[in-house]
Amino acid sequence: MGILSDYSVQEWQRRIDSTPSPADDRHFLKLGGKLRSATATAGGIQTRPMGPNLDVTVVEEATTDDLEDALDTALGDADGGVLAVEDPSFLFTQETDAGERLDEFIELATERCDTVHARVPNEPRAITTLARRFEFADDRCRRWIAETGVTQLREDDPTNFGYLRSNWREARRGLETVDMAYPQSKQIHEAIPDPETTPRTLGAALQAFVELGALGVWGDTVAANRYDMTGYDPEMISAIGRAVEQLHDE
Repeated sequence: MGILSDYSVQEWQRRIDSTPSPADDRHFLKLGGKLRSATATAGGIQTRPMGPNLDVTVVEEATTDDLEDALDTALGDADGGVLAVEDPSFLFTQETDAGERLDEFIELATERCDTVHARVPNEPRAITTLARRFEFADDRCRRWIAETGVTQLREDDPTNFGYLRSNWREARRGLETVDMAYPQSKQIHEAIPDPETTPRTLGAALQAFVELGALGVWGDTVAANRYDMTGYDPEMISAIGRAVEQLHDE
């Protein structure tokens, strides 16, 4: 699974079409796309060929209630292919928990498709939630997610942004030094030689890493008190640090 960041689905589609055509057909599904003609079904679904062994199905409207029906209608009896979500904002409604709904979507989609991609909308909740669950398509995507998330953190929570700005390097050093799989912030702090932070200020920076998709937690919520080092992304940490320094210099 991969995040597209600021790639449009059309750009990603061209990437797929430029690769050597496999023996099996590929199916590219766009949820939340725009229909191009009046030949769509009554349910707002349209399929058209787009290249060698490649069909594209567009579902004009997809809600949390009819997602499974939309997948069934578009894919029929076929399994496999590429699922690209052009606008996943329908997964982030006021009535449902964003992470829980996204987990349901990922489980459903991966049962039917070989590869799942999502384009990140300009919505902070979506950015951080997707970043914690999807891999990044490339370095450009990673930088874009880091810059967008850090900017939003500064606007929404300037106090925690200040902790991140002051302590992100030491927090990174603690993550590189600790030898536990599921450490608490105080254990990460204890692993740092001559720390300048306290466990509390270090914990604030670590929590920002979690929110921005660079570190996992052991438990069901981002407020869990143990960190999951299997979800540690050192490249994302570096991208966050660069974004923080750039904002600080502005």
